[in-house]
Amino acid sequence: MADDVTTLMGKLREKPFYLDAAALAWVRETFLSLTTEEKVGQILLPVSRDLSEPALDGLLAHHVGGLHRMIRREEGDLRRSAQYAQSQTKVPLLMAGDIEFSEKSSPAAGTAFPNQMAVGATGDTIHARRMGTIAAREGSYLGFNISWTPVGDLALNFHSSVVNTRAFGDGVDAVSMYVGAYHDGMREAGFATCLKHWPGDGVDERDQHFVTTDNTMDMNNWRSSFGRIFGAAVADGVQTIMAGHISLPAYASELGARASCQGSTPASLNGDLNLGLLRGELGFNGVIVSDATGMVGFGSQGKRSEIVPLCIENGCDVLLFPTNLADDFRFLIEGLDEGTLSYRRLDEAVLRILALKASLGLHLDRTTLPDERLKPNLLASAQHAAWADDVAGAAVTLVKDTQKILPLRPEKHPRILLSWLENRTTPSGPIAQLQFDQLLREAGFEVKILRPGEKIEAAQCDVGIYVLAEEGMSAREHLGPRWADLHGPFPASMERLWDYLPTIYVSLGSPFLLYHMPECETFVNGYSPILPVQRATVAALTGKIPFSGQSPVDPSCGLLGTTL
Repeated sequence: MADDVTTLMGKLREKPFYLDAAALAWVRETFLSLTTEEKVGQILLPVSRDLSEPALDGLLAHHVGGLHRMIRREEGDLRRSAQYAQSQTKVPLLMAGDIEFSEKSSPAAGTAFPNQMAVGATGDTIHARRMGTIAAREGSYLGFNISWTPVGDLALNFHSSVVNTRAFGDGVDAVSMYVGAYHDGMREAGFATCLKHWPGDGVDERDQHFVTTDNTMDMNNWRSSFGRIFGAAVADGVQTIMAGHISLPAYASELGARASCQGSTPASLNGDLNLGLLRGELGFNGVIVSDATGMVGFGSQGKRSEIVPLCIENGCDVLLFPTNLADDFRFLIEGLDEGTLSYRRLDEAVLRILALKASLGLHLDRTTLPDERLKPNLLASAQHAAWADDVAGAAVTLVKDTQKILPLRPEKHPRILLSWLENRTTPSGPIAQLQFDQLLREAGFEVKILRPGEKIEAAQCDVGIYVLAEEGMSAREHLGPRWADLHGPFPASMERLWDYLPTIYVSLGSPFLLYHMPECETFVNGYSPILPVQRATVAALTGKIPFSGQSPVDPSCGLLGTTL
């Protein structure tokens, strides 16, 4: 073995892998047995949307190091495909997913758990720990061993749709504590730990799915914010860090003539950020995985044939989501032939990937999934549901009630006019209708739905309620109050219920909507649209439970003169 490979082998005993002699021996023997083509395959981790055996065989033919499957697939398909794929490979696979606990990113067969922002609103890290535990338990049962979570970003720019409720909040200390607690829960349940998005998102309002974005902090501010969050996670032993399509121009300025990459180059292609700042200054010894390389934030940086090998050469160990597996495999081989990808970097990446697999015990047992008899304790368990209810009850936040209308009582406010979106969608497709109207009726109220274009009959109602439920998520370009969808096209979009009735605005998603309506007198943030949060919100509105949540961000968005 070359000297640099031998040196790295020695580091695999250390944080975050902590490999024993037997695991080290497996890594060494496996590494030495791999051909160049097999090594290249190890650094590729494609999406597997088709879980049939022929489709899986087509991916596995490229010796891939892992597969990413969509966690909302049917339970039986996920378990079956995991067992089959693991049984067909020379090297065990990383079986990855995104268990973020948004409506879009939760196991369909699992627990509906509030998102990170809701957890942040509770003020108690026990809920983040439980969140990590649930992700690992339910993920493991479904055949996963790693989730690209949690999000360690800061919700600093209220215009950002891609961060928003995916973050725990905007406070550095709080976010760092929640990240640490989440990782503790994952570790105890046997899952790999991850943190995204290096070097930190939430400053730019744009989304890497559509453009390369910038973290425009100076280095003093970066080190006291994102640097602390990532540094604490590294010190705590996080195993993988996802490099975003996000630049940090101030670091290139700090390096000056020593910089090898332009300041506008995103972390997914930036050796200074990955090898210098993350590995050098912060001391990270784990696996760096690129964010999805089909995003415009990556693809806009050059020809794919050129940037695919540069992604690995500049510090990423895993190329996530090849757009065309055969082509990207070929681009890496050609990069080795042409010298744009060094054999040293390839070997380093493969060794770390193997070490991660060994640290999960995959070298000992790769195909055995938790027994189906354990399902009641691992997937959608009563304990997990109770934990979700705990978060929901502790998260709902009364931002303002200057008209002193709360609590609502059926005897005082029997007739409610409800304005909401009846055809809810995400960028990926339709999602379930809310049950807020039914919950209000069960609480004793008459509920009339106001549909777009209808005249507001104030004399027939006592209270108006808006409910909007749009979480932060990837590829959602804008988050706002959706006036045209609620009231109808302009000029109806200038209608407001509070011009006719005492009105409450409830956001079961973005906590920043008050920015668009500072005149609204009663505003509630629930952060998450899931049913437990809907129940808790109705219970808080009617005085059955207190409003216990504390805003983890500034809900006024810094507007001067906003009365809360």
